[in-house]
Amino acid sequence: MTEENKFNNNSLDLLVFLYKKRLPIIIITAIGAVASIIISLIITPMYKSTVILYPASSVSVSKALLSNNTKGSLMAFGDEEETEQLLQVLQSNEITDHIIDKFNLQKHYDIDTTSKFSRTKLYDTYNNNISYKKTKFQSVQITVFDENPKYAADIANEISLYADTVINNLHKGRAWGALLIVEYEYKKLSRQIQKISDSLTILNQMGILDYTQQTTAYTTSLSEGIASGKISQKGIKYLENKLNSLKKYGHVYLELSKFIEFEQERLSYLKGKWVEAGVEYAQNLTNIYIVDKAVPSEKKAKPVRWLIVSLSTLSSFIFAILFVAFADFFKNFKERVKNN
Repeated sequence: MTEENKFNNNSLDLLVFLYKKRLPIIIITAIGAVASIIISLIITPMYKSTVILYPASSVSVSKALLSNNTKGSLMAFGDEEETEQLLQVLQSNEITDHIIDKFNLQKHYDIDTTSKFSRTKLYDTYNNNISYKKTKFQSVQITVFDENPKYAADIANEISLYADTVINNLHKGRAWGALLIVEYEYKKLSRQIQKISDSLTILNQMGILDYTQQTTAYTTSLSEGIASGKISQKGIKYLENKLNSLKKYGHVYLELSKFIEFEQERLSYLKGKWVEAGVEYAQNLTNIYIVDKAVPSEKKAKPVRWLIVSLSTLSSFIFAILFVAFADFFKNFKERVKNN
């Protein structure tokens, strides 16, 4: 007998077997179909709302507005890294707890507050109904399912708005810390420069105005006066006292003059950083671009009743075949054991 004949015979035997067992197969399949219809009617209809948003570029606001060398645009969309960061923010407990409290989801989801694991059940229900995913276009999609279409839309929109608030608060917290640091350093350096300036004022009052020019002028006057004999002893004494004073305090004057010049450059740099930190802290620009806001859905998203009934009926039919096949095998096995 060829393989083709064997296959045909086996197929025919299978069809004959199924025909003989048609009644239990039909009954089991029918029970499964009816049960699936009942279950699909009992399941609470859920409506779907989505928000599509992009993260904004993480370019520094102060550098973008105050610097000429900033790379990147303040108005640009964020890249993959910013998208991943936005997903982390959306999944944070801060946003989850805010949405739970604002919409009273514990009551809305009918969670028993006296239950031992009520909080765990609440978070599980939240995560089953609310999800976030990155799209192929590097945007983020917020999806919310709820039995109330307006609730679903409101929750989705609130998540997107509060995410911007959370990111702004994170930026402001960091910017405030930076502002305090640079402000402290700026004021400390200002006090230091003032002390140096006071010391130079005292030296100026002692007659030390410009060490190099004064030294040259006094030395020249003294040498020319002595050489020409036109200077008196009193004049010589005066010039010598001036040169001794310059010799004693001149190097201090030079060091303080160079130091204050260096420190003033630092102060100017710190002032620029102070301005930048102030701009960063004060800015309240959006960190996300909402492309599509959520609107209440007019049609339920799930359950898809025809799909549930179709799959359940098919599963029942396959189960029925396996069941009658196993029952027939078990029956034949018992008869063979009995006969032996």
